[in-house]
Order: sequence, then C-alpha cells, then structure tokens
Amino acid sequence: MKPAQKIFFFLLLWISVFNSKAQISVYKNDSIIGKLHEETERTACEYCYYQEDILGINKKIKIKIPVTIENGKLQAGRILEITNKGNIKILKFNSISDGSSSWIYLAYKRNKTLIIRKLSYNNTVYKKEIKKNDFDYLPATEVCVQNTSEIINEEISFSGSFKFIPGDCYKCPIKTEVDNCIKNGKIKYSW
Repeated sequence: MKPAQKIFFFLLLWISVFNSKAQISVYKNDSIIGKLHEETERTACEYCYYQEDILGINKKIKIKIPVTIENGKLQAGRILEITNKGNIKILKFNSISDGSSSWIYLAYKRNKTLIIRKLSYNNTVYKKEIKKNDFDYLPATEVCVQNTSEIINEEISFSGSFKFIPGDCYKCPIKTEVDNCIKNGKIKYSW
C-alpha cells in the first residue's frame, strides 16, 4: 500500500470510529433522549443510560450503562471492561470520574446464566477512635462483596444492581492495593 493510500485509509477509519461513537443512543425510561457525546439542553439526567450488547456465557445480554451530563454533553459515566476468569465472565463498570469500580461475575449453571457475585470498591474514609470522643479520619478503600445466584434473562442494568448491606462491606488502608484488599477480605488492619 502506498503512503497516500495508508493515510486515506487511516482517515476513513478515524472518521468511522468518530461517527459511530456519536451514534450511540441515550435512554431514559426506555425512550431515546439523545446521542452519546452530543450536546443536550438537560442539566441533569438521573437514570439515563446507553446500551451495550455483549456475548454472555451462552447468549447475548443487553447491558445498561449510566450516562452523565458533563459540560452540556451526554457522557458515559462508566466504562465497561469485560474479562474472563476460567468459566466466569466478569463485567467491570469503571467510573471515569472517581476511580470506583463495580463488578458483576457471570456463570452458566443448570442451563441458565447467573450473576454469582457482585463486588464494588471506592475511596472512602476510615474513622479511627484514638480515645473516647476523639477520632482520626484516614483515607481508605471500601470493598463490598455479595454472593448471589440471580438469573439473567436478557439484560443487566447497572443502576440498582449494587445494593449492599453494611455486613457486605469492609475497609482497607489506602496504601493497600485494591487487588490485595479484595483478596484479603475482612482481615484486621493496623490503622
């Protein structure tokens, strides 16, 4: 391929990628309200989402991913990353603004696709008691884990999927790597 042809091909590819991003529909209550990365007159967009189809363990699943409004444009609030660990597919919803991440573990059992585990982590503060009525507030990572066996039919919505009770959660010092915090579970840390 000649250099001019390579440049032309690259420009066409770049234009098609740019155009395909602008064509992703944004929904609220199953109604299209705009396109991802396009300007909007809205100032807030609670429960807005865009859809991404993925190949689950044995079938196609529709994923609803939150949308926010940034600088007058509809923007993805989270980026979906998919990894496989043996027979388990992990959907990682990574925040683009605060470093938090929420994971859904999918498995195929008894001819059904199931959510077998939910995990979420974010930055928080640990309240350490120094003496009675005297506290120090230390940066921490909070991890919440819930084992479950929810059947997935056709779709997964990020909103509402991660509701944990206090017993599902624990905190690790911010110096502890997130992977180690998840792996170590609810061990006692010296703060």
